[in-house]
Amino acid sequence: MSSPDDPARRTSDPWRRAREFVDSLAGRLLGLTALAVIAGEIFVFAPALAGFHEGWLRERINLAQIAAIALEVSPDLNITDTLEYDLLENAQVQRVAIQREGERILLLEDPNAANDEVLVLYDYTRASGWQRFKWALETFFAPRGRVLRVLSRPRFESGEFVEIVLNEAPLKDAVTRFAERFARVSMLILMAAGALIYFALSAAFVRPMRDLTEAIERFRDKPEDVSIAFPRSQRGDEIGRAQRAAADMAEQVRNSLRQKERLAALGAAVARIGHDLRNMLSTAQLVADRLAQSEDPAVRQLAPRLERTIDRAAGLASSTLKYGRADEDPPVLGRVDVSESVEEAAAESLIGFTGVEYRADIEADLACVADPDHLHRILGNLIRNAAQAMKDHPRRDKTLIVRAARVEGRCEIDVVDHGPGVRENLRERLFEPFVSAAPEAGGTGLGLAIARELTRAMGGELELTRTGAEGTTFRITLPAA
Repeated sequence: MSSPDDPARRTSDPWRRAREFVDSLAGRLLGLTALAVIAGEIFVFAPALAGFHEGWLRERINLAQIAAIALEVSPDLNITDTLEYDLLENAQVQRVAIQREGERILLLEDPNAANDEVLVLYDYTRASGWQRFKWALETFFAPRGRVLRVLSRPRFESGEFVEIVLNEAPLKDAVTRFAERFARVSMLILMAAGALIYFALSAAFVRPMRDLTEAIERFRDKPEDVSIAFPRSQRGDEIGRAQRAAADMAEQVRNSLRQKERLAALGAAVARIGHDLRNMLSTAQLVADRLAQSEDPAVRQLAPRLERTIDRAAGLASSTLKYGRADEDPPVLGRVDVSESVEEAAAESLIGFTGVEYRADIEADLACVADPDHLHRILGNLIRNAAQAMKDHPRRDKTLIVRAARVEGRCEIDVVDHGPGVRENLRERLFEPFVSAAPEAGGTGLGLAIARELTRAMGGELELTRTGAEGTTFRITLPAA
């Protein structure tokens, strides 16, 4: 039984393909193009319809004026009923009048013309563009049987306005035919233009983005597959920049994966070497203990130095293996009394540093949100480093100060020493693994890296805030309880 996500089923499901197309960039572009075509049709159709409507009426007005001029040149303004009917029929009007010097002169009139009470007035002497379009729509949708009274400026003679009365039915038929013809022709033109715009935009924008998206999706599933090639065009726009950035990103990710694979293999090898090295060092430790009991004074003098060297090597192997583990216990956060935690860490870490004086300046009842074991490890590491920095330093002031206070909802703990400070070339890389500020003291360079990792796991930060000839300050920032 095939699942809903089966590729074969997706291909055979037309509704699903249609939905995917509608949701795609190409589908949205097609929708916008269709809306643009419809909007263009409306904006082109409206003035064209209004212009045709007004042009048809003005043609009737011109014909009516010509008929009026023919009447005026006749003797005594008398014409036969047959000629008057022919003139009105030719102009398709029922009445013709002209306004001169405030006087309305009736020139032609059909005896069966409608009375003024049922007439619909279209005054083109003062009409706006919107009103012209409104009248065209009225004619298009109006019921049959309406009679119009149309006023316009004279074209062939002087006067204030020419007035005609006519049946709207011929105008309605002409407007309907014009609208149908115009809609067909303009829709075809706009559809052709829309299709051209759609395919041009699709080729210029949609297709490159689709290729880039497909490459990203394939890379997401198989980042190590070098056959997945990202398009890298020379376009200067955002799409070209995205293509080049994605290609660079894929190359960097592949390099990182290859490096991680090599580091994993190297880590496994180091773990095996470290395990064997610790066994060898244990044997060497036993030999050093025996040498310390030798009757030869020179051997007894060298034995302690050998023991210290072996201890440092064993510590380096143990620290390296411990740092390489990825199963560090997650922090168990709770309320921790800062003063109590600092006192415990100082009492444990300062054993052996008899020349170092310890002083605490901690805000009363200060507590933070932390894992007590992790905080103890962090403080112990910083206090030992501070004591070691001052142990062999010639300066008389060997006071180690731990200050702690609540600052804007945070708990800030400063560990201050009066040692020689961190060398400038090490300050930027001080928290990187295997970078030691005091390699001559046998440091592995992992203590600060582990301390910062533990601090960040608890939602805090560890940073170097001051260093120089007057000493060094490390600050632990944790959420206050």
